[in-house]
Amino acid sequence: MRKIKKGLALLLCVAMAVSCAACGSDDGGTTTTGGSGGTTQGGGTSDDGTREEVTLTMFSQQSVTSESGIWQGWGAQKLYEDLTIKLDLYPTGNEVEQKLNQYLAGGSLPDIIGFKGLDQAQLAMDADMLLPLDEYKELLPNIFENSYYEDAVGYSQEYTSNGTGHLLIMPTAVGPASYNAYNWVPLLQWDAYKKIGMPEINTLEDYLDVVEQMVAVKPVTENGEKVYGFSLFSDWDKYTALEVSTLSFFYGIDTEYVSHLMETNVITKETESILRDDSFYKRALKFYFDANQRGLLDPDSMTQTYSNVDAKYSAGRIMFSYFSWMTGSYNSTSSGHVNNEEAPDGYASVLAKDMKLYDAPDQTIGRNWYYAISKNCKDVERACEFLNWLYDPEVIAYLSNGPEDLLWSYDENGEPKVKDPEGWEVIDKKTEALMPEEIGGGAFQDGVYAFNTLGISACTIMENGYSNSYRYWPSTLTRNPTLMKLEVNEWLGADTLAEYVIANDMVAKSTQAVNMITPISD
Repeated sequence: MRKIKKGLALLLCVAMAVSCAACGSDDGGTTTTGGSGGTTQGGGTSDDGTREEVTLTMFSQQSVTSESGIWQGWGAQKLYEDLTIKLDLYPTGNEVEQKLNQYLAGGSLPDIIGFKGLDQAQLAMDADMLLPLDEYKELLPNIFENSYYEDAVGYSQEYTSNGTGHLLIMPTAVGPASYNAYNWVPLLQWDAYKKIGMPEINTLEDYLDVVEQMVAVKPVTENGEKVYGFSLFSDWDKYTALEVSTLSFFYGIDTEYVSHLMETNVITKETESILRDDSFYKRALKFYFDANQRGLLDPDSMTQTYSNVDAKYSAGRIMFSYFSWMTGSYNSTSSGHVNNEEAPDGYASVLAKDMKLYDAPDQTIGRNWYYAISKNCKDVERACEFLNWLYDPEVIAYLSNGPEDLLWSYDENGEPKVKDPEGWEVIDKKTEALMPEEIGGGAFQDGVYAFNTLGISACTIMENGYSNSYRYWPSTLTRNPTLMKLEVNEWLGADTLAEYVIANDMVAKSTQAVNMITPISD
């Protein structure tokens, strides 16, 4: 009977995916590391020290990209030098969940699988297609003997193991939430906003008038391309139109982590249907409907992909952004906008007065993005070796910051600092192939891009007393701001967005409970 239920559940999930897919970051824990070039516990090394080359397949839903093939660049070379392993990346891109369901229906998964949600992992667990990692502890010391992951491992074994008590899925981004790293922030093109007099914005709907005025003063780019107020894409749609529902996070309303069909207000603790008459989702739909009626919505919004929208942000063709990081390359120093002495420009944080930005919780048990090894993996020993490497804090620091003495170094006081200007040149131009060929070449982002998120969070304090990622080193936080940033800070009356929103009671701090929600039943 149990097998029949599993089969029915799987068929139902595949059917649902086909019908719905049209819409689109140390306390000194003990580690055994392969990250510094030493041997890792386990097999793969012969008595004479030589290692047989192996290629592992990987389907990581966390990284939404159409790129595929053998992982290339400086991160890939580090993996090969440490373990003689190559990764064959399977494409994700559009309709990623439908692809996962196709693998499940076929009864076979790639060797390494990345899940972007417990509901996805649950499908694989129900189908009994994941390896019990706790049966291979001797090959995974960086996971099972490391205090960074102790709570995450224990929680996953007890609560997200399909009742087996095994570690079937290993969470990522374990650790504290990042300071001044709000994911959902309304951004406007700064120069156009200044030109219309920087009008006060009181509610979400006020952006319609403001953006309409901004498009009027900048109807086309310097290259003659049409400018739109708003632009959407469908790649990341799931149960809702994600670029619509995501506006809820401006008001402390979770429409993604607790339930895709519900709205949970982290301030009032109320949970309601997204389809009720006065839901925020319907308010957001009306917002974009009105934008379209005014001619402010990019007509490609229904069909274009994230990469299309990213290119438009890079060209300055969109006035409004809803993710703090979604600016394309327009905000990079190399673009020439943010330090333009005559008219500093870029996407700047401009909040409505009634907003309370969703602040992510600390993630002692990790976030609900996971990595696992499939049961059909033909080389379990080497797959475990890779997973152990991926969760090695030293490897994570390497992939996050690049090699020591190349992009960064310790000063005379033992403080890590990005080299200025040569290190920042590579980091700021993260998509350009500026990494030296002798370490593998490629762009700075190639270290993490294939995985999106790693084992410990970016601001986790390491053994050296500083954060895992350069982004939260003291020298980075106090780095000379751009001309645009200086203007924005003066306007806000604060040096950081966090300082501004905290002082003005504009934060909605979430709870770790959002990472403890069980999947919806069939």
